[in-house]
Amino acid sequence: MALHVSGLGVADYQEIVESLLVAADHAGGEEVAERRRKIADRIGAALDTLPPTREALEAREAVQGQ
Repeated sequence: MALHVSGLGVADYQEIVESLLVAADHAGGEEVAERRRKIADRIGAALDTLPPTREALEAREAVQGQ
């Protein structure tokens, strides 16, 4: 199953992943926690396939230039 969401940026998805991981740490049961971690992992893996953002490239260049 696929989900298409528009209007969110990479930082928004990163925040969603972080929120899922925090929610997993505070879940009432291990089954719920594991489900949240798997969703976070899948979103994170999808984010890893995206090309780097302009901001990330600029930050990398700034660090390399030092």
